[in-house]
Amino acid sequence: MSLQGKVAIVTGSARGIGASIATTLAKEGANVVINYVSPSSKARAEEVGKTVRSAGSEALVVQADLASLEALDLLVKKTVERFGKIDILVNNGGVAEVQPIGTIIPEAYQRIFDINVRATIFLSQAAVGHMSDGGRIINISSIAAQQANPGIAVYSASKAAIESITRVMAVELRDKGVRVTAVNPGPVLTDAFYSIPSESQDHFTKSFPVGEPEDIADVVVFLAGPKSRWINGGTINTNNAAVF
Repeated sequence: MSLQGKVAIVTGSARGIGASIATTLAKEGANVVINYVSPSSKARAEEVGKTVRSAGSEALVVQADLASLEALDLLVKKTVERFGKIDILVNNGGVAEVQPIGTIIPEAYQRIFDINVRATIFLSQAAVGHMSDGGRIINISSIAAQQANPGIAVYSASKAAIESITRVMAVELRDKGVRVTAVNPGPVLTDAFYSIPSESQDHFTKSFPVGEPEDIADVVVFLAGPKSRWINGGTINTNNAAVF
């Protein structure tokens, strides 16, 4: 197992891509910190924890609202108290809302950027002090960062910011030996996918190869492992090629 003994934090890991990343990391030997935001997601997060333990790894389930800087610090603190270090941080948690330009309200704009962008910056900042040479930060972007789709200007901007932040962080942290990369999924069958308008679902399913959460998890696990040692600062587009 390529990640035996490593410690990974995966934000937004009670379901969907995050849950799949957490369990796939565990299968490769990593101990995993599972993060959920809402109390309503606690049961799902605990189920992910059971799956991690059944793979032979340790699991720590932590509630932390990614919009709260104090909660981000608490997530890191609890991880270090339990495991003594952080080897892998997967900034997966995020929020998307459909808002055409004429209907965007400041509160929704702020929420998307707080969770998608600010949390990525400040959780990485808090975690990197507990990482050593060989550490990995993996940021989850979106096809929205590179494709123009109506109604998601703010979400698209937040994910484009993630890809830019990844490049800068990679330069800043390379002397520490911490590699920073991003993964840009194409359409993936998750609860978030099914929450978008049906016409948007139809567009994606007709225009792009549609994946499963496990398809993204396998890419993340590769980036977290030793065979990705030469990859730094880039965004891995998993399957964003339109079908013509």
